[in-house]
Order: sequence, then structure tokens, then C-alpha cells
Amino acid sequence: MEAHRHYERFEQQRDVAGGEHPHHARHTALVVAVMACLLAVATFLANEAVKEVITGETHRADASAQLENNRVKIDVAEGNATMLRVLGEGNAAERKAAAAAREHEARVAEDLAPADSHLEAEIEDHEHEVDHANTQHVDYELGEVGFEVGIVLASVSLITRRRWLLGFAVAAAAAGALLVLVGALFV
Repeated sequence: MEAHRHYERFEQQRDVAGGEHPHHARHTALVVAVMACLLAVATFLANEAVKEVITGETHRADASAQLENNRVKIDVAEGNATMLRVLGEGNAAERKAAAAAREHEARVAEDLAPADSHLEAEIEDHEHEVDHANTQHVDYELGEVGFEVGIVLASVSLITRRRWLLGFAVAAAAAGALLVLVGALFV
């Protein structure tokens, strides 16, 4: 009885595969399963890349706001120093004002100007990170397309019993895998 069941199962597989390639259905199912797993990975990576873009843009905007705030502080400090210098041309109280002006100028040179340079570099770093994440996202999205096309072609191959379509499905999935690898390793 067990042998008969195996024979019937074999006949069913052969009928599904068109009698030509009895393992076509099983191979196709395996290929589709692998492509679906790779599609899930590519989708996850694409979503993570989008999160990096959003986070990078947020950091860049924060650094830009800090830079603008720092520049306002520099302008105010320079204005105060100029005013104190103007007031400091005369008696002892005015000389005291001139000394305070020099202190303001020193503060700008020691504290605010270096912070300005640091913030500009930070903004540039965030811009580079965002560009990198955007490029990765595009690569992962294109990889997803390759896997999706591969799954569709494999399904059509199974329905139409055209084995050559399975080859195109594998080629599309391979292109998708290559794009995901490029995004992960080389971008």
C-alpha cells in the first residue's frame, strides 16, 4: 500500500510538471521560497536605510540649528565688543569697557569660532551619511524588484510548465541579490 501511494504521488508530480520534468514543481517551489526569503531581507535592509536617512537628516538639521545659534552668538558678541570699544575711548570707566570688549573678542576667538568649525564639519558628516543611506536604499529597493520579478517568473514557469522561465526567474533573483550585496558592501 505504501509503494502505491508513492507511485501516485510521483504520477501527480509528473502531471503537474507536464510529464517532461517531474521535479520542476519541486525545484520551482524551492526557488520561490529562497527568493521570498531574500526579498524579506532586502525589504528589511531598505527599511533600515530609510530610517538612517531620516535620522541623518534630523541630526543634520539639529547641527544646522546649533550652527545658526552659534553664529548669532558670534554676531551679538562682536556687536557688544564694538560698542564697548567705542565707549572705551576716554576716561578710566571707558578703558574698563574697552578691556571688556577685548574679553568678548577673546571669547569669540576661543569658544564660538571653533564651535562653528566643528558644527560645519558635523553637518558635512551627516550629509555624507544621508547620501550613503539614500544610495543603499535605492540598491535595496532595486534588489527587491529583482526578487519580485523572479518570484513572478517562477510562478508563471510553474503554471505554464516552461522550464526556461525558471532560468529567467533565477537570473532576475541573482540580479536582485547582486544589488543587495552592492548596497551592503560597496556603497
